[in-house]
Amino acid sequence: MQRIHNGRLQMPTFRIFLATVLVASLAGCATPGKPTASKLTKKSPQQYAACVLPKWQALAPQATQKSIAHGYRLTASSAVASDDVLDVVDVREGSRATFYKGSFLSGDKLRQAAKECLD
Repeated sequence: MQRIHNGRLQMPTFRIFLATVLVASLAGCATPGKPTASKLTKKSPQQYAACVLPKWQALAPQATQKSIAHGYRLTASSAVASDDVLDVVDVREGSRATFYKGSFLSGDKLRQAAKECLD
């Protein structure tokens, strides 16, 4: 990094550094980390997601659902923490629901709502 005589970073270098840090931090929020829980259900991905989505929307109005390979991804966005994510994919006799907790700051209500729909 270029420095001027008083030890401060020059403005273009500082802006590049700041932009790099910002992009790296946003990339971390865009992908789920390690799964918090993974459970099987006899429901199809469509049936299970149809049960979970309204419960999540009652808790997090911005919750969304999108199609992924062999199932669905439900996402509950957070303004202050990483998103909570639930992937529901087709398996032989039903679905596998994999929950990714966004942050320790978010409560356990979304995971509990997903658990209620397993049976």
